[in-house]
Amino acid sequence: MKTPIFKAFTLLFCMVSSTTIFNYNTTNNNPNRIDELNKSGLEFYVYASEINTKYSEIPSTVFKNKLITVSSKKIGGLGNGTDKYTNEPFTELFCLDIDAYGSIENPLLFSRIINTKNNEGQLSFTPDERVMYFTRSNRENSNNYQLYKAYLEKESNGNWINEEMLSISNQNYSVENPFVSPDGTELYFSSNMPGTYGGFDLYVSHINLDGTLGIPMNLGPKINTRFDDKYPYLSTDGKKLFFSSKGHNTIGGFDVFVSSISEDIKTPRNLGAEVNSKNDEIGFMFINENQGFFSSNKTGKGGFDIYRFKSNVIYQNLQGIVINDKNEPLPNTTVVLLDVNGNELERQITGIDAYYNFKVKAFENYSIKALKAGFQKYESTFSSYKTNAIIYKETLKLSRKVTALSE
Repeated sequence: MKTPIFKAFTLLFCMVSSTTIFNYNTTNNNPNRIDELNKSGLEFYVYASEINTKYSEIPSTVFKNKLITVSSKKIGGLGNGTDKYTNEPFTELFCLDIDAYGSIENPLLFSRIINTKNNEGQLSFTPDERVMYFTRSNRENSNNYQLYKAYLEKESNGNWINEEMLSISNQNYSVENPFVSPDGTELYFSSNMPGTYGGFDLYVSHINLDGTLGIPMNLGPKINTRFDDKYPYLSTDGKKLFFSSKGHNTIGGFDVFVSSISEDIKTPRNLGAEVNSKNDEIGFMFINENQGFFSSNKTGKGGFDIYRFKSNVIYQNLQGIVINDKNEPLPNTTVVLLDVNGNELERQITGIDAYYNFKVKAFENYSIKALKAGFQKYESTFSSYKTNAIIYKETLKLSRKVTALSE
C-alpha cells in the first residue's frame, strides 16, 4: 500500500498540465520520398531525439500534452538493480515536454505512486484522461507483465487511486502494450496467452460501461503471425492500426506496419526503410495529425533510442473521361468518389470535354460512380496501390437504358 507521503510526491511530477476492378495506367515517376517497401500511404522524415541516453527510452502515450515514456535511466534512488533480460536497470515512467516542432525535453518522473522498484511498462489513458491502464512486472519475473488500472482522483493534479490488477492478468503469461481506442470503448494489447498464432499476438477487449473488460478477442491471422506482434496504436479516427511485428516479411527484427480497419482487418503494409531497419522498431505513435515518435535499437546512444518523425500524406490523381457506347464524350455526367465504407468524398459534373479528375490518397480503396439521365449507372472499385504512380487513368463507359416498347 502507498503511504501518504508518496501521494504528496506525485503532485511534483508532470501534473500540469460483384465488382469490376479498374485497369489503370501509371505515368511519370513518383517524386515522394518513399521506397518500394513503403506501402503506408505516408512519406516520413525521421530525426533522432536529443534526449536519448545510454539507457533505453520508449514512447508510450500523451498525457496532459506531455509525452510519457518507459525508460531504464535513473533519476534518484528508485528501482536500483539490473533486469536480467535486458541487462539494464528496471524501467520507470517519465514525462517530457513537447514543443511545436515535435522535440522533447525536460524528462521528469511521471508519478511516484505508479513508479515502483519493479519494471513499469507501457500505459494508456481513456479519452478524458481520468482512467489509466498500465503494465508492471515484478523483479522476480521481470519478463511477465500484468495489466493494472488506476483512477485520477477528482480535482487532483496527479493523485492516482484505486489501483487494481485486472482479471485478464495471469502469472502464466504476459499482458503488454495497452492502448485505449480513441472513442474509449476498446482496449487493445499484446499477450502470449494460450491460443496465440505465435509468440505474442494482438488482442482487443471491449470496455464495458462499468469499466470491466470483455473477453479478449484475437485480431486474427491477417494481423498476427507465428512471430511476435506487439505495440498496437490506432489513428485518431480509429481507421488505421499501427503495430510492430517480427512477421510479415520484415526488413529485420520488429518492423512497424499499418493496417486499415473496417469490417475486415486488411493486410498489413510496411512503413518502409525511412522508419524500419534491420533492427527493432517499436512504440510507434502520433502526437498530432502529422508528427509522432517511435523507438529503435539500431546504432545510437542506448539500447532503444527515441526518434521523432514528420509524415505527409501521399496524394495521387485518378482522372479520365466519360463516354457512351459509341465512344462519344458524355458531358454533364455526375461522377462521384466514395471511400471504402461508401461515404461520399467528392462529386464532379463533367464539362464539354467529359473529363473528371480526383485527388486520392495512396494505398486506399475507393469506389467511383457515374450518373447521367437516360444511362445505366456505372459503379466500380478502385485501389491506389501503385508505389510509383502519380496518375491513374480510366475511361468510364456508360450504356443507355433499355426502354421496353409498349404493345
